[in-house]
Amino acid sequence: MQVGSASDNYSYASSTTNQQSTSLDKDAFLLLFVEQLKNQDPTSPQDTNTMINQMTQFGILEQLYNICAGIEQIGLSLQVGEASALVGKQVTVQTSEGEISGQVEKVSLYNEEVRIFIDGTGYEMAQVTEIK
Repeated sequence: MQVGSASDNYSYASSTTNQQSTSLDKDAFLLLFVEQLKNQDPTSPQDTNTMINQMTQFGILEQLYNICAGIEQIGLSLQVGEASALVGKQVTVQTSEGEISGQVEKVSLYNEEVRIFIDGTGYEMAQVTEIK
């Protein structure tokens, strides 16, 4: 299996757009927690049980984040395996200009996305409509 780098002399055809995430991540949670501690009333400090609950929630959030990252890596590895099975096979991909058919030359990982190459142009696996 040949996995090329993004520096190869190939062009990339994209069918996705950038999306912004509006969810809070672990860093935002920790910043909110620290701000809450900094701005609490010294004459009426936060309840110890509430503080322990919040720290427990942060620990759970951290573990869930790590699990999700691991699952994403497993998914990426599976996609590379699926794409590598297409090397040398005839496929058809759907592009904005229409369908393109050709032999898969190589597989590449570009911006955490698996690409297959036909005639020097990279396509996402989601664009594959037919395998011959």
